[in-house]
Amino acid sequence: MAFVTLSNRMKSKALFAILLLFSSLVFSQVERETRAVWLTTNHRLDWPPPSYNAEKQKKALADIFDDLKTKNFNTVYFQVRSNGTVMFNSSFEPLSQYITGEVDGNASYDPLKYAVEQAHKHGLEIHAWVNACLVYNGTEQAVLKSKNHLSQKKPEWIVEDVRDGQKSLWLDPGLPEVKSYLTDLILEMVENYDIDGVHLDYIRYPGKNFEDDFSYNIHGGGLTRDEFRRKNITAIVEEIYKQVKSVKPFVKVGAAPIGVYKKLPGMTAWESYYDIYQDSYGWMKKGIVDYLTPQIYWSLDENPRFDLLAKDWKANSNGRGVVLGIGAYKENVKPELEEMIGLSRNLKVDGVSFFRYQHIKDVNFPSYRYKTFPAAMPWLQVIYPPAPVSLSLNRQEGKNLFTLNWEVEKNSNPNDSVNYFAIYNLPRSNSETLTEYLFDVVPAPRTSVTLAIDKPKKVNYFFRVKSVNKLWNESIESSEAVKVEIPLMKELAQLNETLLQPLLIKESDKSAAVVIQCGEKQSVEIFGGKGKVFSLLKKESASIGKNIFTIKKELKNYDVLKIVFGASKKEVELKLL
Repeated sequence: MAFVTLSNRMKSKALFAILLLFSSLVFSQVERETRAVWLTTNHRLDWPPPSYNAEKQKKALADIFDDLKTKNFNTVYFQVRSNGTVMFNSSFEPLSQYITGEVDGNASYDPLKYAVEQAHKHGLEIHAWVNACLVYNGTEQAVLKSKNHLSQKKPEWIVEDVRDGQKSLWLDPGLPEVKSYLTDLILEMVENYDIDGVHLDYIRYPGKNFEDDFSYNIHGGGLTRDEFRRKNITAIVEEIYKQVKSVKPFVKVGAAPIGVYKKLPGMTAWESYYDIYQDSYGWMKKGIVDYLTPQIYWSLDENPRFDLLAKDWKANSNGRGVVLGIGAYKENVKPELEEMIGLSRNLKVDGVSFFRYQHIKDVNFPSYRYKTFPAAMPWLQVIYPPAPVSLSLNRQEGKNLFTLNWEVEKNSNPNDSVNYFAIYNLPRSNSETLTEYLFDVVPAPRTSVTLAIDKPKKVNYFFRVKSVNKLWNESIESSEAVKVEIPLMKELAQLNETLLQPLLIKESDKSAAVVIQCGEKQSVEIFGGKGKVFSLLKKESASIGKNIFTIKKELKNYDVLKIVFGASKKEVELKLL
């Protein structure tokens, strides 16, 4: 078999460590959209795992955020209140039993604080998802036995509801004390945690059959029962919005109403407005929510239809955000996820949210090939942070590792603070449009990032950095572009002749690269051989032209590398000297 290798000078510049994968291919990309998921803690459906070990719990949560970043999501609705227990330190309600094994147990860490840290570390927005009026359902009786549960502390606020043989406990929204309590609970959380949003769920009545004679007789004020109930829910939403904005104007306030506001012609469904007293269109019209995530958990071809409801929510948004809630848990919905993302873009809504994490854990999203920021909310204060300056590049000796460093001027205005830095990987040094080339988001105050390039497609890569604040407003200016040059690609670009045989670049006993030229797309298998025994080291898809495949193995265990071409079945051996 023929043996061909590159010059020693080219060997010394071979590709090395893999940290991140770059591609020079450019696809159309939406400018901004919310890509959200509900992360359920009630009944441990998504998190925490069935363990009371704090480190296992924390690792499981970090793994979820790793996965969501890899999938290019940008928003998490993290459930912090369910069954009248919470996932944070509260003076109002007990800690969830899922953390320590007992209600109000002594936890070694604060779940919400850790979730916020992990979300921001991964460049994700995190909204605290609160079950508002519902304070108990299910079969976990230990919750009700806690002296700090609302059913024990304030039984006069509680109404028992039984539907289909299932008992649940609800706060009576007609009591002014309940409105104040929910507002104070949420306000405490907003003040103490660096959350990006408050996400209200179960902000409603359980149904028409609700025992609220006491509150209605005292506070009805001449309204019909239906008017009274809708007014109560709206008043709670409005008070929460008002108080949150008074403390932190940049914290978004949203809600997840059921998917049908009022039935459209031909529809059969539970109606939000009439059946559970959510005047959610009215909330958007009054401007007392920043966004809604309606739970449109149906497919595109059932009654009610997802697309018709989505259009109706958009038509009644009154300029506020609409994030379409998708029932990824349903077998007839899951095959349509990509189509629903496309529909959301065509309708120009703010994005989509999937219920829930476990049901999209193993799903890949071609529509999310590139990163983007959550949808903009122009009615919130738009302030542009100061731009990064002095962007520089350092290459580590002997390795294909590159470190970008930058600085940013400190600003005395706290509303002008820098929360993230956006790293852009550009096709040219003078690229003006950056949207399609968002490469990564790193949290401030970090002012450096280390990169390595595997499978490079071009000689030069160009990077710029922008500052980003809490509401994802970017600095008007970006840093100057810096250039990363790939020496091996530069050498290959100068090779005008066709490569008749694969080329071997052996950097060390644990690192090598193979350069293969193909006239057609095909699979390539690379085996390591010693004597008559061969082991598969890598299987790749080769494109037309020159391909570079890196090998990270103990090469001293092999005498040769054997390349097998899938299309022609041709075999070539390269000696390892």
